[in-house]
Amino acid sequence: MKTGFDFSKAGKYKFLSDEAKVGRFLLIDYVIENGAAVSLASAAGMIGLTALDELLASHIVDLDADGNIGHLYPVSAAETGHSVTLADGRRFNTMCAIDSLGCPATFHMDCEISSFCRDTGESVYIKLTENGIIGTAPDIFVSYVDNVGKASCECCGMMSFFRHKENAEKTLQCFADSSQAYLWPLEDALRAARMMFEN
Repeated sequence: MKTGFDFSKAGKYKFLSDEAKVGRFLLIDYVIENGAAVSLASAAGMIGLTALDELLASHIVDLDADGNIGHLYPVSAAETGHSVTLADGRRFNTMCAIDSLGCPATFHMDCEISSFCRDTGESVYIKLTENGIIGTAPDIFVSYVDNVGKASCECCGMMSFFRHKENAEKTLQCFADSSQAYLWPLEDALRAARMMFEN
């Protein structure tokens, strides 16, 4: 398990084509509004095949078990236990803890996160602006697993909030390759998420 991170890997959303950037948010808006995944055929009709192929090839969006687009980082079409409410009132699930923390950078607005401690089930509540945490940062730790060569959704289940550092460290040691697991205090995790999701 590590605490550092190679931030040269971050910011993949900035390098999308303009067409794919617009298409990404059209799909995200659809999933948030409808609370459901979008079929490939519908997605192609909404944003065009070129943009859709780019998003899929880059794992900016991924397919769910039914073959629909249900993973639109940071948004999930399925219930995950990580809930975000934006300043404009929209509410949705995110794929994981890191994705929740990346929402201010994605949507360029304040948000509230309602989640849970992976180890104890205790509630986790965080209010964020684009610039940081509102109020005193709660004593929370966040796990991150490097997903090199994988779709992000394969690792999202391991990216969680923890109330207790010792428990988090024990949990991460159980991962198949703990050498690719990181554990950060909340403020460091927020910095990482901001850099990953800036667009």
